[in-house]
Amino acid sequence: MRKFHPFFSIGTVGMIVIACLHIFLALGLSLISIHAVFFTLYPVFLTFLILGVILTAKKQKIFV
Repeated sequence: MRKFHPFFSIGTVGMIVIACLHIFLALGLSLISIHAVFFTLYPVFLTFLILGVILTAKKQKIFV
């Protein structure tokens, strides 16, 4: 089994939690002003996810 970099886990869990929370707040509570906060959080966790993939690939020498 592959050993993933911690950034991969942070990015994956962060994206899932933020997406679920965004859906709940947007649809469940109908809060429109909250979208701006989430549109800044998505790139942060996406950056963690991308860095985790790159660092895991470098460690396993997928990229030469």
